[in-house]
Amino acid sequence: MKGLLIALMLTIGIGSAYGQFIEKVHYTKVSETKSPTPVVTEFFSMFCGQCFEFESMLPELTAGMKAGTKFEKSHVDYIPRDTPEVQAGIVQSFVIMDQMGAKGAEVLAYFFDQIHIKGRAVDGISTMKLMFQEKGVSKAEVDKYFADKTLNANAKKMARIWETKQVTSVPSLVVNGKYLINMGSVKSMNELVSLTNYLIGKN
Repeated sequence: MKGLLIALMLTIGIGSAYGQFIEKVHYTKVSETKSPTPVVTEFFSMFCGQCFEFESMLPELTAGMKAGTKFEKSHVDYIPRDTPEVQAGIVQSFVIMDQMGAKGAEVLAYFFDQIHIKGRAVDGISTMKLMFQEKGVSKAEVDKYFADKTLNANAKKMARIWETKQVTSVPSLVVNGKYLINMGSVKSMNELVSLTNYLIGKN
């Protein structure tokens, strides 16, 4: 995966033509039904170094996607292993960030920076709550978000989506809820955009 990300950053490349994309080579069908409207879902984790690197490439990907396509993120819960509080808490934190809109995007960037640049240990929900506060969210607001039953239910639901889409590594992209891109098959950002658009239009 690391080699792929370096290739995406350094290679312009022409990429594959639509006719060259092959099922089980470039993508896998993970559902019999597709979403009613076009959507690309990135499965990721704030603890994932490759996901942190991929963040800088997302603007190019989203800018190249077919008009009218929604881009969304879904946090997996299997990183880190064997730490249930942290696994659940980091997904809960992301659901809260998503709810917060633009401010949440700032907090997400802060989490990535603290974990991967500063080397901060995020070892419990208390640390996560503190990090929200460090980005200007009041303690009362943070406590309210973390206690919200609807957000907690959404977090529990999100924590299981990666399994239904057969995601085994992150970052991964699923198109229209139906097609999982084989990121290892992609040799350039142009090819990733082309493959994504091909799958957006595929039945």
